[in-house]
Amino acid sequence: MNRRTVLRSAGVVAVASLAGCVDAVEDHFTGSLQSPVPIEITNEGDRPYNISLDAVARDGGRETYEESYTITPDERVAPPHIEGEDQQFRITRHGDDEIEDLVEMGEITDETNLVLISLYEDEIELEIIEDEDEAEETEAEVEEEYDEADNAAQG
Repeated sequence: MNRRTVLRSAGVVAVASLAGCVDAVEDHFTGSLQSPVPIEITNEGDRPYNISLDAVARDGGRETYEESYTITPDERVAPPHIEGEDQQFRITRHGDDEIEDLVEMGEITDETNLVLISLYEDEIELEIIEDEDEAEETEAEVEEEYDEADNAAQG
């Protein structure tokens, strides 16, 4: 066997090995990157509410998110972000002697950019925003409303 044959064989083996690695890396990263999705909760009611948030993955039924809060009137809460993957999201406002439980559900996907929750006396408003520009505008509007409310309360 001469030197050219040995070098050619080594080159073919190297390229074939690299092709296998590229396929393995590509298989590992199929789909899209999942980014954390911010959640904002506001209490627009006249009383404090106990709420719980949870999410379940659609592909395996495993629980992916679970948080609980007591939110006072006019309070805004930003709980930990939820992963932007296919999952069923649920918010429950727990009742007491005067009010009943309310539940609202929605779908979180890899396209979701923002989750807004507003609590009212007789309903829960769940808004799942997928448009990135709309999410940024909505976050800015909510921030501005709360800054104005804080300024009015202080002076």
